[in-house]
Amino acid sequence: MLSIQRWFRAVIVIAALHMTEQLILGLDELYKIRRVLAHYYAWFHDADFATVLLVFIVVMLVLILIYGVLVRGRPLLWVMGFFAVISLTEVHHLIEGIFERRYVPGLVTGVIWAGVGVMLGRAVLRQAKQPDDLPAS
Repeated sequence: MLSIQRWFRAVIVIAALHMTEQLILGLDELYKIRRVLAHYYAWFHDADFATVLLVFIVVMLVLILIYGVLVRGRPLLWVMGFFAVISLTEVHHLIEGIFERRYVPGLVTGVIWAGVGVMLGRAVLRQAKQPDDLPAS
């Protein structure tokens, strides 16, 4: 469990550094998120309803993740596995940089974040093989 804690702490630090890199060097990802959200809002006739629904979904996801951490045991491993997968997706900055043949904001920390995600995922899988060490509350 200590390995999971160590790697999740690294996820927190690298996430902050990643956001800082993007705030300082460019908000390219924000513009992509806006395009995705434009498609989302196009599904609804009422933008306010769409916003409240999106907030509801995000709040419920956060609450479920927190509950999974509080319960411990297997749910905690699922939560940490979720964050490992999210971390891995940050490799998209490397892929974009290769295709665009340029630095894209978030590239440096995105690659590090993906590496930390690999290590977190390995720690989760290792812990999953030792269920006796995971008492449920």
